Amino acid sequence: MNDEAPLATLTGHTDRVNRLAWHPSGRFVASSSFDASWRLWDVEARKEVLLQEGHTKAVYGIGCQPDGSLLASAGADCGVRVWDLRSGKNIALLQGHVKQVLALDWAADGFHFVSGGDDNMVKLWDMRRRECVYTIPAHSHLISSVKYVHGPGQFLATASYDNTVKIWDAMDLQLVHTLEGHENKVLGLDGSPDGQLLATASYDRTWKLWAWDELASL
Repeated sequence: MNDEAPLATLTGHTDRVNRLAWHPSGRFVASSSFDASWRLWDVEARKEVLLQEGHTKAVYGIGCQPDGSLLASAGADCGVRVWDLRSGKNIALLQGHVKQVLALDWAADGFHFVSGGDDNMVKLWDMRRRECVYTIPAHSHLISSVKYVHGPGQFLATASYDNTVKIWDAMDLQLVHTLEGHENKVLGLDGSPDGQLLATASYDRTWKLWAWDELASL
């Protein structure tokens, strides 16, 4: 694509948009906003297909279950809500964080997801029990991003305003690595599809690539 013009502009939010999350089908994308709502958009039809206003404050974290049937949202009201995308209904309100919840990500099994926020905690939720089953006091400052990634195994990566990224074993949630290199708060992270690299972005105006096979020497 050489044309830099957008293919479409999707309008509807009345305040700034915080996060985007693709539906596994690739046809839909969800957006969260400071207007206390999240919306689901049909990218092919270029229109809004779902609007949800269950949160009372800004919505930050958003993510779709791997099979596409559920969506979780989290926000400044300290709550995590789970929605059935087939009916559009809110099926669970999960409470446990004591400050705003900024990020979440689903595990591959579709039963669990993690959330992180301004209370410096990562919480693991089990949708079969609809409750928090494990809490990690993960960082010394707010958690900006959480992501399940694969390298030489399955891991959970967390980014924080304490300038670090931490890597946890996805099974027992024990700390495996602490990545120190950014000189300011870390804003986001993601793993490469081939499982070779981890990318991080920071307020220090840099982004870094970390190679899994070199982490042991750090």
